[in-house]
Amino acid sequence: MGEARMTVSLLQVLTPLHLGEGTQIGAVDLPVARERHTDWPFVPGASLKGALRAHARRTGHRDEDVRRVFGEALFRGAISVGDGVLLATPARTFTSTFALLTSPLTLGRFARQVSGAPEIPSPSSPERVLVGSRFDLKVPSKELAVIEDLCFIQENSDRVDAWAEFLREGWLGDEAPLDHLAVVHDDVFAHAARAWLPVRTRNAIDAATGVVDEHKLFSVEYVAPETLFWTLVDGDDAVLPLSGDAFALGGHNSTGAGRVTLWKERS
Repeated sequence: MGEARMTVSLLQVLTPLHLGEGTQIGAVDLPVARERHTDWPFVPGASLKGALRAHARRTGHRDEDVRRVFGEALFRGAISVGDGVLLATPARTFTSTFALLTSPLTLGRFARQVSGAPEIPSPSSPERVLVGSRFDLKVPSKELAVIEDLCFIQENSDRVDAWAEFLREGWLGDEAPLDHLAVVHDDVFAHAARAWLPVRTRNAIDAATGVVDEHKLFSVEYVAPETLFWTLVDGDDAVLPLSGDAFALGGHNSTGAGRVTLWKERS
């Protein structure tokens, strides 16, 4: 038997992740699943629970334990898994390779579910970005920080350092680039979550022959590696992966997509 209590876990994306909701008319043929009210990418709880169940079977757990924890058609399981809510998303920068973007609203949603969260850093305007003491985004000749195609005034904040340390001690250790944490205005984060996700163009497979049809292309939207989500896990965690163990989630696993890790809250 595992521990039966509600905990907050972090989901870290290791390779491009696609969890879609079908096709749509627009620039991208296969977009990622998004929250209706924020338009942020999210991980449906049912998809995450199914991936955890499949991982438990593949790693040799007894069928009776898997059925007890995850349930079957005629009885409910001993665990519930919530949606994965966006916490931070990476974005390209002119210096320092990339920033791990978050926002006051994003941190606030997470802080309501955990205890001991630091004070939330908040940029005074959309033109400003807050970073910790060990991260510098400024272009030397301009004294401005460049993230994707936008320029910002950089400010250092002890609160950003406090959040990086909070996530490091509570969940991630040194397994995530938390020194790259950068807090942007909520409006900027909303734009990043909508417009800065990677899109790949792929060849379609001919249904009749099973081989590539070079004349048919389709585009797929992905959640980028290093993205962080949080989720609520309630119940018996006996067959869940250990913190840091990778497992498959979402589509296109045969091409290396959808490798993630679940980091349990440290007691």
